[in-house]
Amino acid sequence: MFDETLQNLLTEAFAASGCPVCTVVGAMVFRELCKLQRDAVVDPDTHADVLARGGYCADHFWYLDALASPVTNAALLAPLLELVSERLTAASNRIAADSALLRQGAAVIGEDLGLPGACRVCERVVLWERAVLAAVLEVATQPQRRQEYTSSNGLCLPHLARALSVAPNPSIAEMLVRTGAEQAQRLAADLRTYVRKHEQRDRRWGREEAAPRAAIEKLAGGKRRAGGTES
Repeated sequence: MFDETLQNLLTEAFAASGCPVCTVVGAMVFRELCKLQRDAVVDPDTHADVLARGGYCADHFWYLDALASPVTNAALLAPLLELVSERLTAASNRIAADSALLRQGAAVIGEDLGLPGACRVCERVVLWERAVLAAVLEVATQPQRRQEYTSSNGLCLPHLARALSVAPNPSIAEMLVRTGAEQAQRLAADLRTYVRKHEQRDRRWGREEAAPRAAIEKLAGGKRRAGGTES
């Protein structure tokens, strides 16, 4: 059984327009980075871990650019770039000692850099996705709560595929696929309503106002799943 915090996040996610897994994981990424942007500067253990990893992946570096203050980012980026400088110097010394390394390609020199390592936020995203997907499956298979899932836009296609791979039995897998088809058809109808209202200059929007973005998320998964800055 999932904890109360996750349950509350899921309830909000089912009422929103996007994939519940993408939405909840996005909220977790935001919370993690809100804490991490400070801890990576002031907490010695976190600071050492982030340095050892060479910072973050590109997505989460840019997420911090939008989230943290310039001075906070500067306090973290200065030692990171000093580390890069040290490793580039080591690479330069290797080339000077053996110019044949250049003919072996950038991968050889890249061994000196060792950057970036495994992003600690991405590592957590993998665990969070697994836990949230299990929680969504629990809701979707409970008769007393199934309506929460079926009335939502449902899982994005990437997470639907993952859900099918871990569904406990064929009947649940069939239910997920059938519900997914109904949710996709409902979203398509919302998109057609959006186009019609736009052409008629009707600005009395309902749930179809969110349909264009929800459709992209349905097909591709949310940017928030990878830690993008949009929510």
